[in-house]
Amino acid sequence: MKRTLVLLFVAFFAFGLFGCEETTEELQMLWWSDGTEGQVMQDLLDMYEEEEGVTIELIEIPYGDYEARLATMIAGDEAPALARVTEGHLNNFKTHISSLEEVYDSSGFTNLFFNEDGDVISLPMDITANGLFVNTDILDKYEVDYPSLGDEVWTWDEFETEMDKLRDKEDVNFPGIFDPQAHRFFPMVYQHGVTIWDEAYETSNLESDEAVAALTRLVSFYQDGLIDDAVFAGSASAALFRQGNYGFHMSGNWNVSGYQDLEFNWTVVPMPKGENRATILGGKSMAAFKESGMEEEALDFIAWLSEGTNHDYYTGEVPYLTPRLGAEVDYGEFTAEYNVFLDEIANTDAAFVQDWLDQVMIPGMYPLINEAVRKAANAEVTPLEALQELETLLKEALE
Repeated sequence: MKRTLVLLFVAFFAFGLFGCEETTEELQMLWWSDGTEGQVMQDLLDMYEEEEGVTIELIEIPYGDYEARLATMIAGDEAPALARVTEGHLNNFKTHISSLEEVYDSSGFTNLFFNEDGDVISLPMDITANGLFVNTDILDKYEVDYPSLGDEVWTWDEFETEMDKLRDKEDVNFPGIFDPQAHRFFPMVYQHGVTIWDEAYETSNLESDEAVAALTRLVSFYQDGLIDDAVFAGSASAALFRQGNYGFHMSGNWNVSGYQDLEFNWTVVPMPKGENRATILGGKSMAAFKESGMEEEALDFIAWLSEGTNHDYYTGEVPYLTPRLGAEVDYGEFTAEYNVFLDEIANTDAAFVQDWLDQVMIPGMYPLINEAVRKAANAEVTPLEALQELETLLKEALE
C-alpha cells in the first residue's frame, strides 16, 4: 500500500511539474525591409514574447522575391501565420487571408482593405506617398535651384532645366534615378490632370493626350540621359542613390528610414507639377493567413499590435507615416522631410486617390506597368502604343 501511495505521489508530482511548465508557441512572420523597420518589428516581437510567452520568428525575404515566396508557401500548405503585405498582396491572396472583424477596432485606422464579404482583412501599419529625394551636396555644388516646402512648386519643365546642370559632371553618374515605374509613372499622369479610369475597368484615359504626354516626358528623360535606366536591368534604385553620384531619386517616404545613415546630405523637396499636384497613396499592412495552424495565435498578435502604444512604437521608431487616426507621432530629425510628404498628400485630389485604389485591385498590374514603360523607354514601341497595350492587358487581367 505504501509503495502504491509513493508511486502515485511521484506520478502526481511529475504531472504537476510538466503541467506547470511554461510552454512557448512559435509562429512565423514573413517580412521584407526597406530600411530599419525589420529591427523595429523584431523589438515588438521581443516585447510580445516577454509579455505573452509566444515566440514569433521574423523571416526576412528580399522584396523582389517576396510575392513568389508567399505564393509558394500558400500553394504548398505552408502559409505563414502572419505576413507584411501591400495592397497588391492583399488583393492577390485575399481568399487565403483571415477576417479581422472584431479582432481590433478598425474605425481607428485609415487605408483599410476588405474582402468580398465586406470583412476587414488588414491591420494598416503605415501609409506611403511618392516624393522626390535630392542629394543637396551635389545640387548645391552645381547651383541647382530647387524649392523647399512653402515655396512655389516647380513645373516639370523647370525641374528638367535645373537638373540638366548636372549633366557631364565627373562626380555625377546621371542627374537622377526613378524607382521602377508602377508607382513613379502614374503620379505624372495625375499631375497631367486625368485619372486612369473613367469607369473602373470599363473605359480608361490611358490613350488620352494627357496620359501620352506624361509617358512621353518620362521616356524622354531616359532617352536623353536625365535618369539612369539601370533599374530596367535589375539594379536597385535606392542602392544606386546611396552611392552619392545622383542628384535626385524619385521614390517614396519609406526611404526616409532607409537613408538615415547616408554619407552625404539629402532632403525631400516637392515633386514637380503638371496641370496640378498629385501623389499616389499606398501602404503596408499586417495580415493573418488561414490554414497556417496558428490562426488564433496570429489574431491575438494582431489585436496586441493594434493597441495604440504598440502601433505608435512601430511608426515612430522607423519612422513611417501613421495610418492610426489621432495618433501623434514624433518624427524627430526627419519632421521636415515627412512634412513634404504630408503636403503632397494634402494636395492630391480625392478622385486620384480613389482611382489608384481601383487600379491596385487589378491582379499583377505592377509588372504590366513596368513592362509598358520599359518598352517605351527602350523605343520598342511609341508611348501611345505602350499605353494602348497596357489598357488591353489591364482589362484582360480582370477576366
